[in-house]
Amino acid sequence: MSTLELEHGFDAWTLYSEWVPVALSSPAAGAALTYTVPGATQLEVLSASFTYTASASAANRIPFLAFLDQSGTSVGSFGTPYKLVANDASRISFGVFVAQSGADSAARIATGIPSLRLQAGMQVQLSATAISAADQISAARLYVRQWRVRE
Repeated sequence: MSTLELEHGFDAWTLYSEWVPVALSSPAAGAALTYTVPGATQLEVLSASFTYTASASAANRIPFLAFLDQSGTSVGSFGTPYKLVANDASRISFGVFVAQSGADSAARIATGIPSLRLQAGMQVQLSATAISAADQISAARLYVRQWRVRE
């Protein structure tokens, strides 16, 4: 433990974190986008944003962000309060301390997510309910606070 940690009560996790933007590749049409926390890292998703383009399929979609454990099981799923209908495109944003905004089929939709620290191997998933084979997720970005796990 460093002198700063001992004298001021800071822990190593607080002292040695960094804030990092993460650009994500677009998945194939009709697929969810999944980001895996790299080994020897812990992270907290501060915000996530992506463009969701709904195909002509008739079903309503609710975009969501999910946190998955190392086995791929959801430990928390957070949907927007608004839906998209066929042929809609919207910029979807999630963030810690974000108040919901937008409307059904709005060009921009936002909602809050809780502050959770994810361990190495856990995943962040961006998707929507009733995703169609022709729906597209693009221009996805995360802004994270990350910690390198020290031995």
